[in-house]
Amino acid sequence: MKWKNSLLCMAAMVLLAGVTCYILLRDHSMGTLWAVLKNADLRFVLLGLFLMVLFVGCEAAVIRLLAGTWGGSVPWKRAMQYSFAGFYFSSITPSSTGGQPMQLYYMTRDGFGFAQSSFSLLTLAAVYQLMVLVYGVVMVILKYPYVQSQGRLIKWLLVFGIAVNGLCSLGILLVILKRALVERIAMTGISIAVKLRIIKDRRKLERKAEHLIDEYSRGGECFRKYPQVFVKVMILTAFRLTSLFLIPYFACLALGIRGVEPLEFLAVQAILSLAVTAVPLPGSVGASEGSFMILYSGMVAADHLFPMMMLSRGISFYGFLAVSGAATLVLQFWNAGKHRKTEVRT
Repeated sequence: MKWKNSLLCMAAMVLLAGVTCYILLRDHSMGTLWAVLKNADLRFVLLGLFLMVLFVGCEAAVIRLLAGTWGGSVPWKRAMQYSFAGFYFSSITPSSTGGQPMQLYYMTRDGFGFAQSSFSLLTLAAVYQLMVLVYGVVMVILKYPYVQSQGRLIKWLLVFGIAVNGLCSLGILLVILKRALVERIAMTGISIAVKLRIIKDRRKLERKAEHLIDEYSRGGECFRKYPQVFVKVMILTAFRLTSLFLIPYFACLALGIRGVEPLEFLAVQAILSLAVTAVPLPGSVGASEGSFMILYSGMVAADHLFPMMMLSRGISFYGFLAVSGAATLVLQFWNAGKHRKTEVRT
């Protein structure tokens, strides 16, 4: 992604955020909201920020773990920078599509092989999608009466989220683990595209598909050889999601709201995440705020709901977007040319 495109995406996200704030603030007094947020307990706000650092740190740990599987070594500082960059570019692009391409760029710039880097990031994405799906579906089952009490929009968002996350997880895992099946599907798809005259150079596309499938199947062989690595990635991803899902709970405590159990927040936030992750908006701006207000309306008093949403999203998205943007600038410019290239054995 060129910086011009990055700025355009950022502008689109700012516009969406502005429209969202305008819609949400129509029925709320800015003076009252500011007074509530100003009196928030800073200790719990800092704990929320710590959870976001833990969220990024778990991804950095996964990157280090997968690089180690290939015989490479990524320093913690560098892995954290990759993770911050992933958060930043995922936040400003529709459906979080920009994060991993930029992480891939930085990793290959630092001397990691394209095949190993792309496989590591593909695995990270596959496990994350899978855990969002599993976490969300489990909580939907446990809180089914609560889900049933929600409106039609939330139900349709959940169905859409389950379908998209399920298909993405299945597709990525098949690419990694089932080479023969994926080859047949890919070649069939190419044949259909040729008949429909969508593509012209069939042989070129077939060679490219065969090359990518070969790269990822080698990665699948690595996982079959070292299954404990896959298990560790799953555990780290579960911790990563749990830290993210607990942020509204600490926002609640920061505003002096008591009487709600952490498990309730984990459940609602897992359902919310499953519902909005597939919405094609930068950072799910608008969809996240609106769904938050709907899903938490049965748990939190009306006068506390809006400040809690603003503080929670401020910690987990808007505030941390600034932090990750600054870290990405350091990675892009300050460390350019100073990084130590690391040779990765294939």
